Amino acid sequence: NVLGLSTDDSQGQWGGIVISGRAPLTDCFVSSAPPGTAECDRQVEGAVALARYGGAIANDNSGSLRFVQIRYSGFVLSGNSELQALTTGGVGSGTTISEVHLHNSSDDGLEFFGGTHNATRLVITGADDDSVDVDVGYRELMQLVIAVQKTTCAADSMIELDSANALETQQPRTFLKLANFTFVHRNAAAGNQAAMQFRGGAAASLVNGVMTASTACL
Repeated sequence: NVLGLSTDDSQGQWGGIVISGRAPLTDCFVSSAPPGTAECDRQVEGAVALARYGGAIANDNSGSLRFVQIRYSGFVLSGNSELQALTTGGVGSGTTISEVHLHNSSDDGLEFFGGTHNATRLVITGADDDSVDVDVGYRELMQLVIAVQKTTCAADSMIELDSANALETQQPRTFLKLANFTFVHRNAAAGNQAAMQFRGGAAASLVNGVMTASTACL
């Protein structure tokens, strides 16, 4: 973008931002660890060396991310190991995420792995997979969110919501609270075959939103 070489289709130029904390989650790296405890952590996707996140500190503070654009990011490292524009892992409620624009990620716009932080005033444009992906026990509020897919893209769902694949009874169970949102879905051939895919025993509360969908809505 700085060099003037990026176009409306540019993506995957760098890895994006990853924020890790010590808040509760499920699907522990050590399968015998009790979910939601200090012994339960996970490995950051894409990290070669050990880079763990998660714990038992619900009000953990990972700082403040405000008035930021994350552009042309996202990177597939191998298999199901990808970096989004914005990734949080076990980030606690003491963290502030607000006024953030995620543009042209080659994977998800954002993915929240567990944690207890809110996120407000988000704009997600041109994500090449899911715009919002939430799993492994994330339980908080997202509000004032606009997400729009590109007119020509391989994008998937606007929301992919999961708890923990094949570990649906683990606590804390994912509970996404989403309010005041506008989503524009444009890929009729989306891999999830739905503008919003909810699964894995996850819970959701959607309030005051508008969705246009080119495939099944939910």
